[in-house]
Amino acid sequence: MSKAERSLFVFGLYLILIVGAGFILMPTFVLDLFNLSYGDDTWIRFVGLLASIIGVYYLVAAREKLEPMFIWTVYMRSYVVVFMLAMLILGKVGISVLFFAAIDAAGAGWTFLSLKK
Repeated sequence: MSKAERSLFVFGLYLILIVGAGFILMPTFVLDLFNLSYGDDTWIRFVGLLASIIGVYYLVAAREKLEPMFIWTVYMRSYVVVFMLAMLILGKVGISVLFFAAIDAAGAGWTFLSLKK
């Protein structure tokens, strides 16, 4: 497995096991941990479902060596960081969202640097 493939594989596991499972199995705990608001916990469980599905796509892309997807994940994870920062600046979320932004930025950076080699 190349470094770029490994970066996608690890990020996919993060999406499945941390974000996906966290939001599906204990949504209010995760939301409270990061001081994020919620109404009924149904919508966040759907977010967890979507995150886990996207995580599977990352695993498949890594295993199947889908290099065009490697490049696009760098763009899209960077977009996530910009979006989260905008939400923070607009006062829609608390500073704790920077934890998720940092994970996305680190994952995008890892993949980007791996692709450059």
